[in-house]
Amino acid sequence: MLKELYKNYQLEAIPYKTYDKRWAVSVKISIINEGKIQEKTYTPQDKCWYILEIEAAKEAINLGKRLIDKNLVKI
Repeated sequence: MLKELYKNYQLEAIPYKTYDKRWAVSVKISIINEGKIQEKTYTPQDKCWYILEIEAAKEAINLGKRLIDKNLVKI
């Protein structure tokens, strides 16, 4: 799926199918800290689902960027 490097963080979109076969947004954010890879997955609670997987993947990358910009990434 989509991956992007953003401000020293690696973002990876990991959309998943919901019970009604739509695509939900989820992003894995990783960083190398003291020689170790640390990562955390974020999934929004708003249940904003998409028909196409690529739409959810793009939104996942955007979610990751917003979390980083707002200093909300806690790894």
